[in-house]
Amino acid sequence: MKKTLLAAAVSGFIALGATSYAMAYEGQASMPAQQTQVEFAENDLHTFASVQGDLDNIRTEYSSRLEAASDQEQAAELQQEASMMMIQAVEAAGMDVETYNEIALALQSDPELRDRVAEMLN
Repeated sequence: MKKTLLAAAVSGFIALGATSYAMAYEGQASMPAQQTQVEFAENDLHTFASVQGDLDNIRTEYSSRLEAASDQEQAAELQQEASMMMIQAVEAAGMDVETYNEIALALQSDPELRDRVAEMLN
């Protein structure tokens, strides 16, 4: 039960940080594009890349806290808190969450975009 609770909670708040991510696809065979490729401003891509460290830190912190959650209510509260922290991190970087999510989604189906962002992360 606790493992199921944890899995549900973690998958919920990781949705915003879906990018931990598309880099996992790096080095694998290209996935066929499932949607029209979208062009993003270079500045948006740099902002997206720059906020990854903060989001990874939040995910790491809250994953361990979720593992220690004693019940579903506490896990839901932690999940909400993590989501708010991630939203604040994205907005503090100067990007709206919608644009962040659009880039994260595009990374999953656009190998060229994924490579550009990967270069920015290095």
